[in-house]
Parts: sequence; structure tokens; C-alpha cells
Amino acid sequence: MFQKGFLPPSLRSRLTAPLLWCFLASGLAHTGLWYGLRWLDPLPEPPVPLPAPIEVTFVEPAPAVPIRNNPPPPPPLGNPLPPPPPVGNVPPVANLPPLPPPPEFAKPVPTPPPPRPKPRTEVTPTPPAAPPPLPLPPPVDTPTLPQEAFDPTNTSTADGLGNLSRWIASLQPELTRSPKLLRLTRTLPPRGCPWTQAGPAVLGVVVNPQGQIEGTPELLRSAGYATLNQQARQAVMTHDFTEEAAETLQAVMVEVTWENTCPSGA
Repeated sequence: MFQKGFLPPSLRSRLTAPLLWCFLASGLAHTGLWYGLRWLDPLPEPPVPLPAPIEVTFVEPAPAVPIRNNPPPPPPLGNPLPPPPPVGNVPPVANLPPLPPPPEFAKPVPTPPPPRPKPRTEVTPTPPAAPPPLPLPPPVDTPTLPQEAFDPTNTSTADGLGNLSRWIASLQPELTRSPKLLRLTRTLPPRGCPWTQAGPAVLGVVVNPQGQIEGTPELLRSAGYATLNQQARQAVMTHDFTEEAAETLQAVMVEVTWENTCPSGA
């Protein structure tokens, strides 16, 4: 296989040794086995890290601010600057028109600061004084009035008959019928017991065919007290004389008597 004289004898003996060829055959077998397994089950690729997510924030645009034209700057105060020197062929200054005087501007008056508000001092309100107690009304009792004096004028039966005769004579010749008698009963006014000598009151009235009183009632007999005579006259004026009405004028004597007459010894 190898030519003699090409390799040294020591190396030649090693190449022809069977152990060397077994070692080379096992290396080739292992190498082929490793490539076959690598082809069947390739190694996994390392994971590639994903980039971080991009956060998007929507910002509302600011409202448009209207552009205002800046006012021209005010003219400078004080003395104006001297004009620049003439350039070129300019006529002498004596022939130029005079410059107008500078306008006078009023100096701004400083505005005084507003006065500071005074600190409020809290005043504790004083409670209102209690109103004085109202006086109690007097007890509701029948007032004790002075006793009315008795007037004996025209209180007797004879005085009543004489007044009746004169009243009928004054009504003739209009009356064609004799007078009628009407009796009414009324309660004494509630005023203690001053009517110890009260008697009946008799009044004469003239009634027309419609049942109405003609003229004013005539007092023929007094009860002895002006208050009772007034009460009797009011009772006669409010009475309905429809039943006593006749075809012509009718004279009616109304006798008013009193209930609950006080005893004579009261």
C-alpha cells in the first residue's frame, strides 16, 4: 500500500496497526450519527425578544388665539431727537419751512390704590328683650250700672185712658173703626234688677190696609223707665201687623208686658 522508503518504519507500523483503523472507523461512525440526529431534530433557535409597544397619546390642540394687531407704540415723551445731517445737494436751512412744535402729551396721573377693606368685627347680636306681659282683660261680667230712677209720669190707668182719648180725637175723621188691642210680652233687659216698679207700656199705632205702620207710635202709658219705654217702642216697630190690617186705617193699642219682673222688695 505504501511504498517502501516513503515513510519511516515507526510511522509505517503505526499506520498499518489495526487499532488505528478501528479508532478511525468509530470516529467516522460517531460523526455520521451526530449529523443524522442533527438533521432529524434541529436545535431550537433562541427566542427573539419583541420590541416594546409604542404608546400613542392624543393631545387636544389648544384653542386658536386671535391675533390682535398690536397698537402702534406711543410717541416718545420729552424732546424729539435732532434731524439727521443733510446728504447731497440740499438747499440751505434758511429756505426750509419751520418744523411744527412737538405735540404736548399729558403725563399719566397715577391712580391711587384702592383703600383696604376694614376688617369686620363680629358683633354678637343681643337677644331682644322680652316684651312686657299683656294685661289680662277684665272678667266678662255684667257691669253694675247705676239704678235707673222711676218716673211716675203717665204710669197710672187714668193717665193712659186720658192719653188714649186725646189720641183717637186727633185721628178722626180718618178712623171709622174702634181701636184694637194687641198684647206683647218681652223679657226685661239683663241689667241686675233695677226695674222694681216697672209696669206695662202701652203704645198706639195706625196701620194701613197693607199692614204697615203710618207715622210714629204714640206712647199712651209709660212703664216708668225710659229704657223699658224704648224697648217697647222697638218691639212695636218690628212687629208684623198684617192680621190687624183693615180696609181703611186702623188704630191699634199695643200693650207690652214684661217677664221676670223683679220682686218689689229687691
